[in-house]
Amino acid sequence: MNSQQWVDYLTGKLDRSKDRALFLRSYTDGHAPLPEMGPNLKASWEAFQRKSLTNSGGLVVSTLAERIVPNGIIIGDANDSPEVLTAQRVWRDNRMDVAVADSVFDALTTGFGYLLVTNGPDGHAVVTREDAAQFYVEPDPTQPWKALAAVKVWRVPSLKTDYMVVWADGVKLTYTRDSYTDNKLIRSVQGGWTPTLQMEEYDGNPPVVILENKDGRGEFQSQLGLIDRINWGILQRLVTMSMQAFRQRALKVDKDDVSSGEGLPDQDEDGNDIDYQSVFAPAPGALWELPPGVEIWESQQTSFQDMLAAVKDDWRELAAETATPLSAMLPDSANQSANGAEEPQKQLVFKAKDRIQRFRPALNVAMVKALQVEGVDIGDQTLEVVFEPPNAVSMTEKYAAAAQAKAAGEALETIQRNILGYSPEQIAQDKQRRAEEQLNLALNTLPNQKVSNGADSTQP
Repeated sequence: MNSQQWVDYLTGKLDRSKDRALFLRSYTDGHAPLPEMGPNLKASWEAFQRKSLTNSGGLVVSTLAERIVPNGIIIGDANDSPEVLTAQRVWRDNRMDVAVADSVFDALTTGFGYLLVTNGPDGHAVVTREDAAQFYVEPDPTQPWKALAAVKVWRVPSLKTDYMVVWADGVKLTYTRDSYTDNKLIRSVQGGWTPTLQMEEYDGNPPVVILENKDGRGEFQSQLGLIDRINWGILQRLVTMSMQAFRQRALKVDKDDVSSGEGLPDQDEDGNDIDYQSVFAPAPGALWELPPGVEIWESQQTSFQDMLAAVKDDWRELAAETATPLSAMLPDSANQSANGAEEPQKQLVFKAKDRIQRFRPALNVAMVKALQVEGVDIGDQTLEVVFEPPNAVSMTEKYAAAAQAKAAGEALETIQRNILGYSPEQIAQDKQRRAEEQLNLALNTLPNQKVSNGADSTQP
C-alpha cells in the first residue's frame, strides 16, 4: 500500500478501536454505562443513577496488575557491563516503571497496550506509553508484539489543530488538519488530513511494541453483563430505600360506612373543602382525632437483606469468573478460611504468570530498540526484562519461603532472584556488601598480638 492507503486504513482502524478502548476504560474509571432508564427523564435521575456505579472492572484489573512488576534487565551473563548500565539509565530516565505499569493496565483493560520508542532532541532514547484511544498498531501476524504499521493522533485545543504521525513501509510521515469543520468539532479520526514536508526513514519495523492481552480482550470484557447487573441491583436498592425513606400513611374507612355514604366528609359544616393533609400533619406531640369507623394504615419497609445478598452473590460470581480474590472485592470476606482463600490466590498467580509471559517479548523488543537509538549493539547477547515473582506478596511470605528454600539447599542468589524478587543490581550490591561484612568480621576476630619493645616488662 502507498502512504495515502496506509493513512486511510490506519485512521479507519483507529476510529473503531478508539470507541472500544474508551468503552472498556469506562468500566475502570467510574464512568460505566448507567443502568437502563426510560426517555424524557430529568438530569436529576441520571445523577441519582450514577450513585449506583461501582468500579468493579478497575478492581479486577488493578488486582492483577499489582502482580506484574518488572524489576531488572539482564543482558548476557554480566550484571555491570556497559550495555546493562546503558539499559538501566534508559529505564531510569524514561520512568519505565510508570510507563510499563500504565501499558500493562491498558492491556488488561482494553486488550492492548503500546510503548513507543523514539529519538529525543539530545539523541537519547525516549520510551513513552501511548493511549489506546489515540494510537493504533497493525500487528505482525507472525510476531504479534511487533508492528507492521502504526498511527498516532493527538489534538492541541489551544491551536485548534489535530496532528497525526504514521509509520509504514520504513517511512515516518506527519499530517495536520483543523479541529473544526463549520464550527463543529471533528469526532472522527479519518478524513481531512494534509501531509506536511516532514519525512523520516527508519529501518525494520515501526518503533512501537504491542502488549497484547490474552485473546486481545480486557480481563473483564466477557463479564460486562454481570457488571451491569451488579450496578442495576445497587440501583434498585437505592430506589427502594429512597422510596421508603418515610413510612406512607392512609386513612381506612369501613366499607359499610362507604356504602352508606358515611365515610369521611369532603366538606365541613360551612361547606368548605377539608384539607386532610393539613389536618393530619405529622409533628412531635401531635394528636389526631379520627371520626368513628376511620383507621390509619401505615406501610411497612421492605427488608433490604435479600437485595444486599443478591448483589454479594453477583460480586462472588464476578470474582470467580475473573480469578480475582473475593477479599479484593468484598472487604468482609477478608477473614474467610485459609482453604477458601488459597484457591483464588493460586488462580490469580497462574494468570499473572501467563500475562507476564505474554508481555515479556514486547518489553524485551522495546529495550533492544531503545539501546539501538543509544547506539548500543548487544550483538548475539540475550536481553531479558525480569519480573518480581507474582506469587510472593508480603515480606512475611517472601522470607518464610526463602527460609524453606535455604533449608532445602538452594543458593542464596537463586533465592534472592526467584523468591525475594531482587533485581540483578540488588543481588550484585548485596553480594558486595556481604563480602565487606565478612572481611570486617575477619579483621575484628584476629587474635591480639603482643608488641615487644625488646625487653621483658614483667617483674619477677
